[in-house]
Amino acid sequence: MMNSSLINWQKLAEIKELKDYFNDDFQEFKNSICHYLKIMAKMTSTSIQEIAIIRALEVTNGCTQHSYRRNDSDSLSVEQTRECMKLSISSIRNQEIILKNGDVLEFSPETKELMTHIRTLYMDAFKNNIASQEKEFYAFSTAQFLACGKEKIDYGFQVVKDNYQDLFTDTFINKGIKYIEKYLEAIKN
Repeated sequence: MMNSSLINWQKLAEIKELKDYFNDDFQEFKNSICHYLKIMAKMTSTSIQEIAIIRALEVTNGCTQHSYRRNDSDSLSVEQTRECMKLSISSIRNQEIILKNGDVLEFSPETKELMTHIRTLYMDAFKNNIASQEKEFYAFSTAQFLACGKEKIDYGFQVVKDNYQDLFTDTFINKGIKYIEKYLEAIKN
């Protein structure tokens, strides 16, 4: 289990997406992240690796979608952006990833249960605009990144790169890596 004493909470509190939650009630948000870390600690190493892969895929997609919506100069075409979204959504909905060679990475029941929970939080937070669920989503998401750790996250991004580099491009895979790195930097060595 990721021991909370191995986390630099101040560094975590500096992350843009988390800053307001920590500022509102530092201890409460920390406790929420720790609650989810305990859930993650009960998972098998295989399930944690599966979580790292799906999180690498969906964060890369998120970076792609945000870039397109902002009309950034490096954003992908509308068609390619849609393909990225289609891949991410179908992987989450079907709880499996179809690899470039046609193999299917089907997630364990444990991973599927966690994915269903985080998807419900995401939908409530960002589609149904329930503010408390947004806070829970970020607490659980943060716990997932921390529980996966650098080695598993790196492997997750390697799977994305090996299978979807042509779709996402190095630009957005690297943006995904950079997004998660700020969370991993809060883990004390």
